[in-house]
Amino acid sequence: MEFRIQKKNFLRGLAMVQTIVERRSTIPILSNTLLETDRKGITLTATDLETAIRGHFPASVTLEGKVSVSARKLFEIVRELPESEIHLTKRENHWITLSCQKSVFNIAGINPEEFPPLPKFTEEDFRPFPIRELREMIERTVFAASTEESRYNLNGVFFKELNIDGQPTIRMVATDGHRLSLIDKTGLQFSNLEKGVIIPKKGLLEIKRLIGDGGQREEEQEDLVYLSLSENNFVAKNRGIVVLSRLIEGEFPDYDSVIPKENDKKITLSRDRFTACLKRVSIMASEKGEGLVFQIQNGSMAVSSSTQDFGDAKEEIDVEYTGEDLAVGFNGRYLLDALAVMETEEVVFELKDSATAGLLRPAGEKGHLCLVMPMKL
Repeated sequence: MEFRIQKKNFLRGLAMVQTIVERRSTIPILSNTLLETDRKGITLTATDLETAIRGHFPASVTLEGKVSVSARKLFEIVRELPESEIHLTKRENHWITLSCQKSVFNIAGINPEEFPPLPKFTEEDFRPFPIRELREMIERTVFAASTEESRYNLNGVFFKELNIDGQPTIRMVATDGHRLSLIDKTGLQFSNLEKGVIIPKKGLLEIKRLIGDGGQREEEQEDLVYLSLSENNFVAKNRGIVVLSRLIEGEFPDYDSVIPKENDKKITLSRDRFTACLKRVSIMASEKGEGLVFQIQNGSMAVSSSTQDFGDAKEEIDVEYTGEDLAVGFNGRYLLDALAVMETEEVVFELKDSATAGLLRPAGEKGHLCLVMPMKL
């Protein structure tokens, strides 16, 4: 194998695989990237057996072949090389020689045949999906997914197609048992999703990275990403790069039954003002519980916290509310996480009593809600 490639193209590919490779894996090959060549360029692949990424990059190929070397070490080397053409050749015993101007590196590799094969998929499997909507749905749900390994069926986001008021709708839901975030997008369809699938958190974050954060210039942005369900894998393709994520097996909990339907106390308030208040008052909250007390009455909501070691804090916010007085406790961090993914100027905080979950919604926007379980006062 032998090829020449511009540093910027090689570095882009190597940067792409860094979040996938297992740096402390007991299986050495999972710390490597698989590098393959064809007539048009090189393909870089990395996997941790649950999530995989593959991308094709232009290069001048003299001799086709494949090698497997440390993804991290190769990235560190290429990152420090001058902005020039890189020459890579394969040697005996799976070693490679990499040279750029007057720099030469000899790097040990592993037999590429040991690299785990990726699930097969065809171009016909892919269906277009709006990038903007997918990015928004991931951002508004993935933060609520559990990180506890013992609750594996909550370690991802539930992705389902359903019909709401005669309209096809795509829904994403995530919960860790203490909070929940749900978003619906009406008018979107995706095949084979009637029963729903659970996509791991890491896989969704890689897909979000693939489609970008929406900060590119308008002329550089693409409107569609191509998605597929293949061999128990969720696959996304965009700009020549493919991300595969193995679906989580198991049943997603009956989330609809825990969403309260009778929260009659509706408090409307400024999202920015609420966020700033929670950040200030949370400074004095217990690090373990992060519990804040909310005392609501006509036209105002007081937020307070206290700890034996440091003291207490209290702040009052003007709100739109007329109704009975209410005192309830919530985890301040959970509320801040929910507010961070909302974009409206105002939010609506829906409550019932001190024992019922609270709902937070963006004011004037349908289809999105965040649920937070109450804490004992």
